[in-house]
Amino acid sequence: MNRGIVYFHFDSHHQVRDYVVHALASLRPHAEQILVVSNSPVDDAGRARLKASCDEILERPNAGLDVGAYRAGLEHLGWDRLADFDELILTNHTFYAPLRPWEEVLTRTGSRRDISFWGMTEHGVMRPHPFLAKRELPRHIQSHWIAVRRRLLADPAFREYWEQMPPVSSYRDSIQWHESRFTDHFTGIGHTYEVAFPVDRYHSDNPAIEEAPALLADGCPLLKRRAFFHDPLHQDRQAVVGGDLLEAAAQAGYSEDLILSDVVHTAAARDLIVNAGLTEVVTESAPESAEPAPGTSSPAQQPSGCVVVHVPAAGEGIERAEADGFAQRLASLPAHWRVVVTSPEPLDAADLERVTGRRPADEDGTAGDTAVAFRAVRDLDPRGTIAFLTECDDLWDPGRPVGSSGDGVGDGSDDSDRKEGGDDSGHGDDGVDLVLRITAGPLNGPEQGADDVARRQVLDCLLDSPGHVAGLIDLFESHPSLGVAMPAACHIGQPHGGPQWDGLAGAAEALSRRLGLTAALDPIAPAMPVGAMFLARPEALRTLSEGAKELVRLTEQAAADPEESVRRLRRARAAEVLELLTVYAAMSSGFHPREVLTPTWAGRLYGSLAYKQRALTADLPAYTDEQVRFLQARFGPRAGLGPRVRSYVDVHHPEMAGALKPAYRYVTGGTKGITDGVKGAARSLGGRLRPRRSARPASDA
Repeated sequence: MNRGIVYFHFDSHHQVRDYVVHALASLRPHAEQILVVSNSPVDDAGRARLKASCDEILERPNAGLDVGAYRAGLEHLGWDRLADFDELILTNHTFYAPLRPWEEVLTRTGSRRDISFWGMTEHGVMRPHPFLAKRELPRHIQSHWIAVRRRLLADPAFREYWEQMPPVSSYRDSIQWHESRFTDHFTGIGHTYEVAFPVDRYHSDNPAIEEAPALLADGCPLLKRRAFFHDPLHQDRQAVVGGDLLEAAAQAGYSEDLILSDVVHTAAARDLIVNAGLTEVVTESAPESAEPAPGTSSPAQQPSGCVVVHVPAAGEGIERAEADGFAQRLASLPAHWRVVVTSPEPLDAADLERVTGRRPADEDGTAGDTAVAFRAVRDLDPRGTIAFLTECDDLWDPGRPVGSSGDGVGDGSDDSDRKEGGDDSGHGDDGVDLVLRITAGPLNGPEQGADDVARRQVLDCLLDSPGHVAGLIDLFESHPSLGVAMPAACHIGQPHGGPQWDGLAGAAEALSRRLGLTAALDPIAPAMPVGAMFLARPEALRTLSEGAKELVRLTEQAAADPEESVRRLRRARAAEVLELLTVYAAMSSGFHPREVLTPTWAGRLYGSLAYKQRALTADLPAYTDEQVRFLQARFGPRAGLGPRVRSYVDVHHPEMAGALKPAYRYVTGGTKGITDGVKGAARSLGGRLRPRRSARPASDA
C-alpha cells in the first residue's frame, strides 16, 4: 500500500521530544512518505533528529493549530497529488506510540477496501454538547489519527472541506469545526468509514482518556498524553486509577521514563502525581553491605551519596537534631555515603557527634568513610536553603567550585571556618549520584505538636531503616528520570483550607519566569518537600541552584552592605520561594517527582484522611467534582446566586440541567444563534418534563 503520513508537531518550548522521535521511527517502515508539519520552531539539532525518520519538514506559525497544520501539509503535498496515495494518515504529537505493534491494526484496517476513511479511536455522542449551545456532540472519529483512502482523497469535496474551514484559534474551535465535524460531514455525502477501536466496545464516551488500559489490552498502539495531565477530579469520576496507565505502558514494553521525561513539561506536578500514580509506599530492600561478598558490587560500584545536614544558629538546633534522632537515623545510610553538617555557627567535634553520631576525621584520616565534615555557611534562612543551593553545591555536585558560575556569591567565612571539624573538600572529581537533605530547622507548622508529628513523618519516610533507604535508592536506579523523592505531606494537625502558596504565588511565578522554568505551577497548592527535606539527583537541582545564585547576586548588588542584603532576602522570603520551586525546577529539567511513604505512615495518613473526607462530605453531593462545584458556588472567588442555582440543578435535577444548557450557553455567548439554543432546550424539556407513562416491554405492546 502506498501510504503517506502528515504528522503535526507542536511544542510550546520549541523542543523535539524523545517520544516524538520514537513514534516517527516506528512509523517509518509503514509509510512511503512522511511529512512533519511543525507549528513551532525547530532548531538544527531537532531537525536532524526528525529527518532521521521523515522525508520533509514544513515549519510554519501556529496559525489554525492542528487544523491549520493539516491543511498546510495537504497543500504542501499538492491537492492534485493526494490521489496518488492509497492512504494518507493525518496524525499528531498528542500520543505516545507504539505501545502495541502497528502491524496488527494496519493489516486489519487495510483489509477493508470498501471504506473511505478510518480512525484509531472515537468519541461517543454527548448530550448536551459539552461546551456549545447544541443538543449533542455527535459520535466522531478523534482527530489524532484519521486515515483517508483514495476514494475520499480524489473527491473534490475533500479539498473543499479544508479550503472552506472556518477560522480555528482555540481548542474548542478545533473540536467544533474539525474533529466533531469530519465524520458526519463525509458520511453525509455518501462516504463510509471504520474505527479500529469503536467506542461501543467500552463503557465511557472517551475511552482514549478514560479507559486507556482497556484500549491497550485490545491492541491499540496509542496512549494519549492528555491522560496524564487531564483533570484528576474528572478522572476520578470516571474511575481511572492513577498508576494503571504507567503500569500498562511498562507491561507493553514502552518506557515509563520516556513518558515521564516528556509530560513533566506539560502537567502540573500534583496532577501528574495523581494521574501517573507517583505516590510510592516504599518496599524495603536488602541494604548494600559495607563488606560486599565476593562477586557482589563494591561501594565504588554502588550509588554514591552526599548527605547535607543543616543545623540552624543557636543551641536549640543541636537539641532539635538530638530529639529527632538524627544520629540513629543517619546510621540507616550506606556506609560509604558522605555526611556534611552546615551551620552559621562553628560546631566542634563533640557537637558534630551529637548531631550525626559520627566524629570528624583525625589528621591521620582515622574514621575513614564514616567521618563527618563541617561547613560554615551564612545565616540567610532557618532551614539553610539558600546556603545549600549557593554555598554547598560543590558538595552534592562535585566539579563545581563553591558558589560557581562566577557570581561572586561567598559564604561569609574563611577557609579555616569551612574545615572546622574535618576536610569537606575531599570529593575531587568523584561523582555524587544522590543528595539527601535534612534540616533541624523549623517546619513552620501551626503549633508545636503538629510540627513534631510532621517532622517525625518526614524523617521516617527518608531514613526509617537501612532497608527503607535501600528501597529509596532502588527507586532512583529503576527510574532514570526520577529527580526528587519527597515525603508525602502530613495532614495530621495541619490546616487544609484556602490556597496554600502562603502569599508567595506571585513571587514564585515571577522567579519561575526568570529561571525559564517550563513546568506549570499548581494553581491551588504547590507540590513541595515538607521542611525542605528530600532525596534528589544533583542534576535535578542545578537549575534551582543557579537561580538561587542569581537571586543572591542581584540582592547583594542592590544592597548597601552584606547585612542589608541578608535583611532583604529574609524580607522577601526568598528561601521559601526557592523551596516552593524545588519540584518545578526539577520537572523543567526533565525529571519527575515522587512522593514516598513508609507502610506504617501510609496506613496512618490514609485512615485519618478517610475519616476527615467522610466527615467533610457527609452533607455534600455524592461525587468529588460535584462537591468542588458546590463549594465554589458558595465560597469561591466567583460565588453568587447564579453559580449556586446551577450547582443545585446539576446535582438534584441533572436531566433538567442537560436540557437547559443549550439555552444557557447561548445567553452566555456559547454559540452563534438563538435558534439552536432555545429550540434545542425546548425540545429537550418537552421530552424530559412531560408526564411519562410507565414503559412496557415491546413484546407486551
